[in-house]
Amino acid sequence: MTIEKIKLFIRASRPFSLTASAIPVVLGEILALKEPNFNLEYFTLSIIAIVFLQASVNLLNDHDDFINKVDTKESHSSSGVVVEGLLTLKEVYRSGILLLILGCLIGLFLAYNVGIMILILGIVGALCGYFYTGKPLMIKYRGLGAPLVFTIFGPLMTLGGYYLQMQEFTVQSFLISIPTALLTTAILHANDIRDINHDKKAGIKTLSISIGYKKAQKVYSSLIILSYISLIIMIVFKYIPYLSLICLLTVPAAIKNINKLRTSGDSSSNIAELDKESGKLQGQFGILLILSILLSYIL
Repeated sequence: MTIEKIKLFIRASRPFSLTASAIPVVLGEILALKEPNFNLEYFTLSIIAIVFLQASVNLLNDHDDFINKVDTKESHSSSGVVVEGLLTLKEVYRSGILLLILGCLIGLFLAYNVGIMILILGIVGALCGYFYTGKPLMIKYRGLGAPLVFTIFGPLMTLGGYYLQMQEFTVQSFLISIPTALLTTAILHANDIRDINHDKKAGIKTLSISIGYKKAQKVYSSLIILSYISLIIMIVFKYIPYLSLICLLTVPAAIKNINKLRTSGDSSSNIAELDKESGKLQGQFGILLILSILLSYIL
């Protein structure tokens, strides 16, 4: 395989979005960092597994969106490798299945060592990932993408990360997942708003189509604003340290994204990169949140 081919597969995996899965798992696990039984091997393997699984979902999504005429030459597809003829459908599908298998194998190893709860969470996550656009459920095409993304990339991953280390669930590990889960949902929602017209032609249903463009804009703004509100509430009630206020450094980027959508009119080209910019916001916010918790252990 050539370097150029590898670059295409990396592009198809949508690297800009991979923080969406890595950050919630890391958040859950670093809550247990000070505990004597914190397992660095489990931590490392869980990050690799979750990145493999999300990359798999992204690849399979490209395959399914092309098959179902959701991604076309006229639409702003997320990677474009299939639409542009850079990779074949078979190549994208096989690479997606391969990453899915690798992620599941790592998950089985962790479940064998930690317990059945990790197996259950892993099975739920893998099935939801495969059937996100895969038949017969095709969850995304039925307008259920947003609540699914919030649940999987929020509580499920963060609770799973914490359970992997501590073999229990806590209120803190649930609540800390909410801000980044809201921002991750905003990534999907930005994508759906941009693609409203193309998705209608393809005959699929999304939240943005159901509520209309103007209300969809308000939902996007609400997701962003609520992420900061939930952060402040958790700080006030001491679920996370005051150092987590450093996440407010991302407010200018959040405002920029909201304003870009508000002033975009009905032109999808004006918000062609909003999903990627939303992904950057989620990544920056999540990294600062992780950093603030780590610093609180030192200071």
